[in-house]
Amino acid sequence: MTGCVNSISPPPVTLYRPRASPSPASRSSFSFSGDSVHSLYRLRRVSRSPSIIAPKFQIVAAEKSEPLKIMISGAPASGKGTQCELITHKYGLVHISAGDLLRAEIASGSENGRRAKEHMEKGQLVPDEIVVMMVKDRLSQSDSEQNGWLLDGYPRSASQATALKGFGFQPDLFIVLEVPEDILIERVVGRRLDPVTGKIYHLKYSPPETEEIAARLTQRFDDTEEKAKLRLKTHNQNVRDVLSMYDDITIKIEGNRSKQEVFAQIDSSLSELLQQRNTAPSSLLS
Repeated sequence: MTGCVNSISPPPVTLYRPRASPSPASRSSFSFSGDSVHSLYRLRRVSRSPSIIAPKFQIVAAEKSEPLKIMISGAPASGKGTQCELITHKYGLVHISAGDLLRAEIASGSENGRRAKEHMEKGQLVPDEIVVMMVKDRLSQSDSEQNGWLLDGYPRSASQATALKGFGFQPDLFIVLEVPEDILIERVVGRRLDPVTGKIYHLKYSPPETEEIAARLTQRFDDTEEKAKLRLKTHNQNVRDVLSMYDDITIKIEGNRSKQEVFAQIDSSLSELLQQRNTAPSSLLS
């Protein structure tokens, strides 16, 4: 019995050490799939069969779950930003927002930023040649490949979805937040930004804590009612084509609820996806 235990490559102290809570950055790899070294040994101890542990232990330890690749879509002010914060905090995914990438270009004063701003002010989609390469480059960075990614607000057209697929980027799940149009307009018009902290407020639903903060709040140039209606019209014209490309992996969620309720449904879907991935490795225990 002693010889069998000593043949396992990890030292005993590692196997018996209590598991530490995973950091957010590592959860995408280990939160649900489990550290294969610790979780397998814990299951093996119940069987009391050391002669079987060694060979199967080594096989599973070599396996590593693929990181999650998630897309989230919805009209402006549908709550994507809030849900992205909750998802990335729990699952450690890299949050990639096409809108943030574009706004960074606009703030830098680059030629791409100037061209993008002209289209955004008209409520139009920014041309694919501006957006596609920015998104591709960000998805290709090492942190996205290692930790998985959460793509927010892209693709917004069938052509963008086709380009993304052509580069080899395929999501595991496509999340769609659905909110009635009148509520979306109200959310957009009342939205304000704190330029000091970067925090987003809403004059009705999430007002600033102090008068000092309220005095410095600003409104995004495209958060007026007129531009919001144009953006919604453009979004609705393109969303059907995008969804048709991801129909088999799409989940639609009612976004006109509390952020906790919306996240609970998203969290359940992601958990189920990870559990399905664990089915094949766990079969080695039989």
